[in-house]
Amino acid sequence: MKRNNLPGGYSPTFYLAFLASLLFFSSIHLLIIPLPLYIEEMGGGPPEVGLAMTTFALAAIALRPFMGRLVDAWGRKPTMLIGATVFILGPLSYTVARSIPLLLVARFFHGVGIAAFTTAYFALVADVTPRRQWGAAIGLAGITPPVSMILASPLGTALMERVSFPFLFLCASLTALCSLVITLMLQEPARESTTDQHGNPTKLGLLEIVRLRGVWAPSLATVTLGLGYGAVYSFLPLFGRDRGLGNVGFFFTASAIAIILSRLLAGRLSDRLGRVPVILPMFAVLALSMAGLNWAYGFATLVAMAIMYGAGFGGARVGLDTIVIDSAPGTARGTALGLLYFCFDSGIAMGGMLVGVLASLLGYGSVYLLVGGICLLTMAVFAAVMRKSTAV
Repeated sequence: MKRNNLPGGYSPTFYLAFLASLLFFSSIHLLIIPLPLYIEEMGGGPPEVGLAMTTFALAAIALRPFMGRLVDAWGRKPTMLIGATVFILGPLSYTVARSIPLLLVARFFHGVGIAAFTTAYFALVADVTPRRQWGAAIGLAGITPPVSMILASPLGTALMERVSFPFLFLCASLTALCSLVITLMLQEPARESTTDQHGNPTKLGLLEIVRLRGVWAPSLATVTLGLGYGAVYSFLPLFGRDRGLGNVGFFFTASAIAIILSRLLAGRLSDRLGRVPVILPMFAVLALSMAGLNWAYGFATLVAMAIMYGAGFGGARVGLDTIVIDSAPGTARGTALGLLYFCFDSGIAMGGMLVGVLASLLGYGSVYLLVGGICLLTMAVFAAVMRKSTAV
């Protein structure tokens, strides 16, 4: 199959995978606003809402390493199909969950889908893209979550006002079904193989992958990205209410747009300049945005920090993702990405927990300032570790 017969020099498989991912994330983003209200209708309160979100994330964290190995053993397409199937059944399971405990079980099951699909998706993107375009391809492939957030979240809110919760869950399930149909159309290429000094095929295990500096260093740096992400998305609404910043929904809209633009630009720049020269400035911008929230007392400042946050997060994320893809052989790419996303998901969970504890002692502003300092520290350590790396 020719790789350059479509705009951008990408293969048809790339664009089909992109569309499948967009539909996949649209399925879950349709439910971002309605699901907490559904939990309240069942008799739950803020603790139950938080627990439902945490349970979904815990499933992704727990299954990432396993799914990474599965991607390498079974293939990219079969694992994406598993994720899409789970996302079809997940929303339907909400309709039969008649209690909060049963809903939590359904949420855990639903979270398995994102661990499977996303790990396989980015491995497939690398497989069908020439190495010289990996940064641009990973940047473009990664805009599906924010794009679907912008499109599907308002749609879910609008539908909620007109239809019942079961019908809305059915819409989410049907959207995931469309993702599955598109995934079935994918043509997964043969993967590169690794050989020993005698030319015999070798199979790298998790320990061998973890020892690669181009894998463990970006993975640990990604914990910091997750920490900031969890701190922002879990507590910014409360922070905005306390500061009287107005509709903080604009923060998420502005940051999503900035993430899209940043990923597109940073991905291409990393192909030309190298990964680390792009990552380090993006970490600095991210640090300034987190610290800047401490001094945000007006709506304009909030939006400015949102743009900076989106730019820093999107640029750093695409650079770190691509370093891992650069460093891991094709036969172990799923394993490496599973480790990377495990670290990111763990950072999100830690961000939600630590900020909740520290905010009661220091206040949200001071905690965001602290997270900004952690971003700067991560930037310095990452620069030192990668200075002699050959992975960039």
